[in-house]
Amino acid sequence: MKKILFSFLIFTVFTGTAQNIYVSPLGNDKNSGTIDKPIATLERAKELVKKTNKTNNTTTVYLRKGTYTLSHPFILNTNDGGTIAAPVVYTAYNNETVNIRGSKSIPLKYLKKVTDATALSRINQKLKDSIVYIDLTALKLEHIKTYADKFDDDGDIIELFMDGERMPLSRYPNEGNMTIKKVIINGGGQEVKNEDWRNFYANGAKEQRPPRPGVFEYRDERTGNWVKSLDRGVWLKGYWRIPWQNEAVRIDKIDTIAKTITLSKPVSGGIGNKYTRPEGNGKEAYWVMNLVEEIDQPGEWAIDFKDKILYFYPPKPIKENSVRIADISEPLIQLINVSNVQIKNITIEENLNDGIKILGGENNLIAGCTIRNVTKNGITVDNGIGHTILSNDIYYTGAGGVWLRGGNESVTPKISSEYKVINNHIHHYSVLQKIYAAAINAGFSGGGGGGHHVCVGAYIAHNMIHDAPHVGVLFGSWNSVFEYNEIFNYCLVSDDMGAFYSYDLYERMGGHTFAYNFIHNSSIGDGIYFDHDHREMKIYGNLIALNSAPKRRGTAYLYKIGSQPKNPYTIECYNNMAINCNYGFEVVTTGSPATNSFNNNIAVECTKPYDFKFVTDKVRDTPSTVITSGINLTYNNDPGFVNMKAYDFRLKPESKIFKDLPNFKPLPIEKMGLFIDEYRKVLPSDKEVNRFINLKSKQGMGTDILDRE
Repeated sequence: MKKILFSFLIFTVFTGTAQNIYVSPLGNDKNSGTIDKPIATLERAKELVKKTNKTNNTTTVYLRKGTYTLSHPFILNTNDGGTIAAPVVYTAYNNETVNIRGSKSIPLKYLKKVTDATALSRINQKLKDSIVYIDLTALKLEHIKTYADKFDDDGDIIELFMDGERMPLSRYPNEGNMTIKKVIINGGGQEVKNEDWRNFYANGAKEQRPPRPGVFEYRDERTGNWVKSLDRGVWLKGYWRIPWQNEAVRIDKIDTIAKTITLSKPVSGGIGNKYTRPEGNGKEAYWVMNLVEEIDQPGEWAIDFKDKILYFYPPKPIKENSVRIADISEPLIQLINVSNVQIKNITIEENLNDGIKILGGENNLIAGCTIRNVTKNGITVDNGIGHTILSNDIYYTGAGGVWLRGGNESVTPKISSEYKVINNHIHHYSVLQKIYAAAINAGFSGGGGGGHHVCVGAYIAHNMIHDAPHVGVLFGSWNSVFEYNEIFNYCLVSDDMGAFYSYDLYERMGGHTFAYNFIHNSSIGDGIYFDHDHREMKIYGNLIALNSAPKRRGTAYLYKIGSQPKNPYTIECYNNMAINCNYGFEVVTTGSPATNSFNNNIAVECTKPYDFKFVTDKVRDTPSTVITSGINLTYNNDPGFVNMKAYDFRLKPESKIFKDLPNFKPLPIEKMGLFIDEYRKVLPSDKEVNRFINLKSKQGMGTDILDRE
């Protein structure tokens, strides 16, 4: 699609006498900081900014090409900022490549050949001359303590990198997953009392048992090989009961006669598919992680927590400074109650937390940066006002892309955060935290069952988001605008999720607008998904072409019941398209044609184009004519797109739609997604991002959600 140059929201350095400070990896902090005599560190630059910034002129810190390795976070506080007229700018000089890293280089002398007999007996014998080890105690690292018995994120341990790439933790199997054969004990937690099928009650007794660890029968004969390592810790990570719950749990026992595994801790809700209790469905997926015995692929590594030894199978010959370990557990760059700071055109990478965190302050800008290979979020914005995240590339994050909290929803009128997240390319995120880690999070906390944090009035537009195991964008709170975003290839593993998703309550969420978003190619995902309430939402001009897999949910626009019997509200949904989805529009409402604005929508090649339910005190029986306020059309084949097979959904002048629905307004498809600006000089090609590749065969675990009304 053709993209045009946008000029709005571009931050510039204001007029006045500029003051420049130069930093170089080859510099010296005793220098003056001129271009000929650069200093060496960001900390020294911060000191010089304070001295030179008294004249209220723009101060720019130019970073010369090279890598800056931080041993602790770079923090800007209240006195380190500028003014609207004279911001403080940290930027790469003249488009030079600048990398700020939070990882520590491991000298070659610490990477040694395995010679210990006990260690040799544990590693793959075919690789005994290839696997090396690192004595972690000698490096004085902090995050090398053993995993918790149960966790759902990265486990709070170090990360290993080689030549700028995250090395994968060992796992078995290397591809795909093992599956439970049969659940023996579901176990679970106290929150699921009064349900016999969760095995909480003994022989019909009325008293609830304490939560019990799950027990299941395994299929894979390889499991018996892990018995001898149980004293050192063996962890399984799995989707134990549903595809949107993913936890790692230590094994307590392996019975090689009965072929059963007993977990060390109860899994929340118990193990086994929740629809087929007590035995499960035999598709519950899991894998073993961080086990020395299972290192068999180039790049894999594992930690023996008992001996504090890291074993590593290098994918290529190791050179000095090529192997690095991330051990800083704070955001690498922090803007704390500082205002009018701009960070531009810098790569931030290899950190055990966020790449950048903004806490409070006003009018800070992160623009043109690349943030990758961090363990948590790329950028977190936690309070403050007017912060802008513009034209960044964020990828290979352990959790999400951009996380936002701000504004005030407890007053009337509500106070906007005035955040802007525009023109960012966020992809291949949620690498370690497989569920509920969003490319952009604007007001959703928690996981299944919903959650909430304040995020009022964010503007989220023109972002390209793709390649994630679960969600695209999470939202909640009030009055945000989501427009011109392109989202695809999400829900690659877990379903019951949307490109946009919320689960929030009537009294604490509403007033959002979704306009002109292009959502496509998610064969088991949904489009715009309100999993509970959807008060005062506006949805118009969106194009959703999911390319849904047969016999799965796949709904383009999904409005669920929520609290409508108690808190009636109406639907404003018009001039949208649903193409090649199993369900086009699924709507539950208490409204009527007089109050709803549901019209001018189009469904093309959808298995069930429209599914409307009218609800009164939880009774749903009224047909669609009560809900719709005008004409909504269905086409069983191409109604006149420029090239439907190539995903060019622009309408030809002779399209049937203009005749059948004269009030339908053509969608501004050429404006959807990324645009060129001063920070983003070129756009990724369709081939680079697999933009229209059908990934049906690679999506999901073969299970579905059965209770989604």
